[in-house]
Amino acid sequence: MRTFLLAAALVALTGASLFAQAQKVSNGDGYVANLRQITSVGEKSGEGYFSPDGKHVVYQSVQEGCPHYQIYSLSLAGGKPKLLSPGQGLTTCAYFHPTNQTVLFASTHHDEASHVPPPKTGGRYVWDKHKSFEIYTVQRDGTSIIRLTTAPGYDAEGSYSSDGKQICFTSNRDDDLEIYVMKSDGSGQKRVTYSKGYDGGPFFSPDNKRICFRGFRDLRPEMSRYAQIYTIGVDGKNERQHTFNTAVNWAPYYHPGGKYMAYCTNIGGHRNFEIILLRLSDSHIVRLTTDSGADVMPVFSPNGKKIMWTTTRYGGRSQLVLADFTMPPASAFVPPMKDDPNAKTRPKGTRGTEKY
Repeated sequence: MRTFLLAAALVALTGASLFAQAQKVSNGDGYVANLRQITSVGEKSGEGYFSPDGKHVVYQSVQEGCPHYQIYSLSLAGGKPKLLSPGQGLTTCAYFHPTNQTVLFASTHHDEASHVPPPKTGGRYVWDKHKSFEIYTVQRDGTSIIRLTTAPGYDAEGSYSSDGKQICFTSNRDDDLEIYVMKSDGSGQKRVTYSKGYDGGPFFSPDNKRICFRGFRDLRPEMSRYAQIYTIGVDGKNERQHTFNTAVNWAPYYHPGGKYMAYCTNIGGHRNFEIILLRLSDSHIVRLTTDSGADVMPVFSPNGKKIMWTTTRYGGRSQLVLADFTMPPASAFVPPMKDDPNAKTRPKGTRGTEKY
């Protein structure tokens, strides 16, 4: 998972195929509409990404036979999920290669000690940055698994550049969680970020010149759980911070046009994550979702007309949903809320009362 803590209860409750029919989302002023749940098999599913043609998704899911997340692909036209990962150990962060039949993912299957069931977490989702995570590729038919990284420590959270020539990923090989890039065959691994704290969840911009990511960089004990959204040049230069508040802002993802990105934030309340659209030129924002559950990890389809994310809004289970997306007009974007950078706690009146 592209964050170590989703502070929302992802408890498996009842239900097969809850709310599978299309529904209109009563938020976002119509920019997100006709929401449709696309996963229902298994205990929980999430972190989905589109294939280059927009007809399939790859995602992680806990299903019968393994207590950990495994990687699956699914046709949006219907059918059963197809297992792509080995079926043992922990897996995360799958991503389609843009020009061939390869899928990128991270796994610990090579470490038998990681095959044991995960510890109970009291309903909270706690991501394990397991030291055995390495980055692999697999063909879309589930064959030819190839290991790309071998450095000691956590290597995960990988994604391809739009031309398929590079991979950006997160690693703690240098004793801090930072962003790295490498060639698609695993060679030429280079560090991009150098700030203390957990930098992770990187994605290339559509022109492959920059990388977006989230960083847990405020190391004061009372602030270390808050994250901000950043972009940086692939060469490690010209870093820019886009959010400035006492909230967990994370999972940024570029719109294919390159001028906007979506991310999620809990600025409206500790467990209430919502999806925000950010204009990169000035960091002004539009709120896209409004729900009491967790709406996280937004991604756009290759043509920019669909948006998919992970939600707990239906039955409390983490599942993938798909919706139509309409770009808001320029007049809809407003300045983001900013907090005092020296504040030690979230300001009063900021739990559900903000105007995005």
